[in-house]
Amino acid sequence: MRTSHRKHFIRAKASQKGAAYAEQRLIGLIGAGPAVGVTHTAVTMAGYLTGICRRRCAVLEWNDHGTFERLEESCLGKKNSGWRGRLPLPARKKNSGCRGSFRILDVDYYRNAGTETLVLCKKLRYQEVIVDYGAAAGGNQEEFFRCDRQFLLAGLSEWQTGAFLETAGAWKRAGTGWETLAVFGSEETRKNMEKELGLSIRRVPVSVDAFTVTESVMEFYQQIL
Repeated sequence: MRTSHRKHFIRAKASQKGAAYAEQRLIGLIGAGPAVGVTHTAVTMAGYLTGICRRRCAVLEWNDHGTFERLEESCLGKKNSGWRGRLPLPARKKNSGCRGSFRILDVDYYRNAGTETLVLCKKLRYQEVIVDYGAAAGGNQEEFFRCDRQFLLAGLSEWQTGAFLETAGAWKRAGTGWETLAVFGSEETRKNMEKELGLSIRRVPVSVDAFTVTESVMEFYQQIL
């Protein structure tokens, strides 16, 4: 199948699939440890849901890492910094009327989110709300397990597998309905972890730029969402 035709097919199928969710869907992302790709995955997932599925999407920072503030500064620029940010003018839009939020490529990002932000998102009728809960050790597991879809980001580098084994092992014994994704780490480690834990760990396609939805990214999120 030619690439252009394949992309059109993926877009059409994704739009049909997204249309099945008439109500708001809450998607939770949490890391087995720090620096495992939670925010990167949230941004890319939001780009897919907005740009391909044509869903109205918000991304919430439900942790104290301060990453969204740096994201806003990098992409949009600060008023007094003298730098206009790295994105082209059409993408650099401030969100209107919502304190603590900003908009990039038609996705609304909310800093320092909490329960009140979820209520706001309900009122604003977002179709998809992606929540970045940071690391599992941060104390947000209870909120994470309330989400409609729950994705644990595994750290598969040598210095991260211990935290992943501990978290995934405890959650598996609890029998909750979460799914596992991995951004970093070797394929050998991924397969070994699957065998040891008896669960599926999906490999997230490499995406150097979180704001670019490639064909492999489209195919991946069409399968899991």
